Amino acid sequence: MEELQKPRKGALKVIYVSKDQFQQVEYLIGQSIRGNHVLFDLEAVRRVFWNEQSGLPASKISEEDAYSVEYHIERLIVQPSLTEKRAYLDQLDAMTFEKVVKTYFNIVENNIYETLGIRH
Repeated sequence: MEELQKPRKGALKVIYVSKDQFQQVEYLIGQSIRGNHVLFDLEAVRRVFWNEQSGLPASKISEEDAYSVEYHIERLIVQPSLTEKRAYLDQLDAMTFEKVVKTYFNIVENNIYETLGIRH
């Protein structure tokens, strides 16, 4: 298996995946669009998107933070099973996990907009 390298700041990066990996990504995004977030439990999503201290929704992910976890999104994609994807997520530190979750949901949101033909 090809080893992935951490991205360089500002570098345009293309992720190459197998047909099976692509189908898994399509499945995960499709499930998330339907509200079935199979990678994350409900409490984890709540922690990431709800600021307990202020009682307000947490901020969206910045472009810089999204790029900072690109490597982890790639590693997540290449995990062969849902169990291994979850195990990969479980080993991330809290800050990285939060950024990965926000980036993942940003990808899902962009897929919804693309499907509906809406530009935001």
